[in-house]
Amino acid sequence: MQKVVFIIAVLFTISVSAQSNYDVIIVPKKYSFLNEENKYNLNSLTKSFFETEGFKVFYAEDNLPKEIANNRCNVLFADVVANNSLFVSKLEVVLTDCQNNIILTSSEGTSREKDYHKAYNEALRVALTSLRGGLKIKNLNAIEKVIEKPVVVVKEVVKVSDASVTEVKSAKDGVVYALPIPNGYKIVDSTPNVIYLIYVTSNESVFIASKGEIKGVFMKKMNGWYFDYYQKDVLVSEKVEVKF
Repeated sequence: MQKVVFIIAVLFTISVSAQSNYDVIIVPKKYSFLNEENKYNLNSLTKSFFETEGFKVFYAEDNLPKEIANNRCNVLFADVVANNSLFVSKLEVVLTDCQNNIILTSSEGTSREKDYHKAYNEALRVALTSLRGGLKIKNLNAIEKVIEKPVVVVKEVVKVSDASVTEVKSAKDGVVYALPIPNGYKIVDSTPNVIYLIYVTSNESVFIASKGEIKGVFMKKMNGWYFDYYQKDVLVSEKVEVKF
């Protein structure tokens, strides 16, 4: 009995060790449940997520570097599976190895949006987020950094008159999505282009934020999320339709 337990323990250790060596993921340019490459930007969204997680990510149709093409068993393969019902879009992300063994499956992401573009993006974002940190990788090019959460100290409260505040809406009034990064989120559109970078503070409703070269705060107010910043001494409050 002890020998059996020992063998199982050894196999488990080998399995975990093998998982830790993966640092490359291959993503197809077209998922089997769709009829076009990168339909609804789902493939580029998948690629962007795993790059954020620290992986090197390639499309299956790319000319792969020789060290990867010749060692495909050191690579994981990502796929998205649709399990749609009549009124609900359901997506799962599946990671397999070179022998088609399932290494990891995401939680099922769901959406009741009627528009397929919105529905699939929302469902895939939920599924991908559930995978965050699910694979321990050994990425020799990654530099681990420990960043403590910043502490906000309020020394003085300055009341700004309503006349000096300009409220605007985010570009194209489109919905954007939050993808986790260390100590915060990157806010992306459906392309996905990064629109904002936001970082946690001691208040869960307030983030330190940037939009390109513009610095400000990303905060939750009574009627939604806003990116507040100063432009020529005028406080601009930019409403953002974001889904976390």
